[in-house]
Amino acid sequence: MRLVSFRDRSGTARVGRLDGEGGDARIVELAAPTMLHWLRGEGHAPSGRDHAVADATLLAPVPEPPSVRDFYAYEGHVSTGSRLRGRDVPEAWYEAPVFYFSNPASVQGPGTPVRRPAGCERLDLELEIAAVIGEDGAIAGFTLFNDWSARDIQRREMTVGLGPAKGKDFATSMGPWLVTPDELPLVDGRLRLEARATIDGAEITRSDAGAMHWTWPQLVAQAARETRLRPGDVLGSGTLDRGCLLELNADVPDDRARWLQPGDTVAIEADGLGRLEAPIV
Repeated sequence: MRLVSFRDRSGTARVGRLDGEGGDARIVELAAPTMLHWLRGEGHAPSGRDHAVADATLLAPVPEPPSVRDFYAYEGHVSTGSRLRGRDVPEAWYEAPVFYFSNPASVQGPGTPVRRPAGCERLDLELEIAAVIGEDGAIAGFTLFNDWSARDIQRREMTVGLGPAKGKDFATSMGPWLVTPDELPLVDGRLRLEARATIDGAEITRSDAGAMHWTWPQLVAQAARETRLRPGDVLGSGTLDRGCLLELNADVPDDRARWLQPGDTVAIEADGLGRLEAPIV
């Protein structure tokens, strides 16, 4: 099942099930007033109304999640980042999956412009997948996830030993829909998908979502350890290998490095999970 949060033609926010493909797709409205209600097990029945996709504005699948944790599950990405900082991958990374808390208030949906933060010259994308927790504390669905990064701000603030903070929390894009696990090739706790990123329609990278060192069940278990997960909590995978400009620029001279600029349009996509696009302003 593919689920969406959307605004109808009147501007009212609703929840729906996306049926069909392409021009034949329709949104079957559900009784749940918000995706959080649906994730708690409420309002799964159709309301009796349906909508053309063209008449709806898609929102982030969970527009106001209770929490957002972003993990660091791909060894290739961690290895490149460590090399750029002049060190080896920390031993602790292999002991348990590590995450940081992001900002639920900065979550935005497909097509919503991303504003480059003041003072940022090195704006980056993040090719990621996120899981959303359901009523039983297990994964209710997956979605595309892009926790944009102001690399120059992030690098400076993390010299203090905390963060990332303002280098990350200005925008996190999610969407376009939430896909239940039964619709996806989930094998041995990993999604067997190829994900891609483009800038202005030109592909810049492809990555294997199944190349995780830590599996999705391990991420859920770590997030839940000595606390509780709530319906709607978001768990990001962390950047897929070669899934950001920081990695793609790793062996490029600074004066030739490519960073995102106002006017760029960035999209990440994967089979089954759709396409998540945003302009930079």
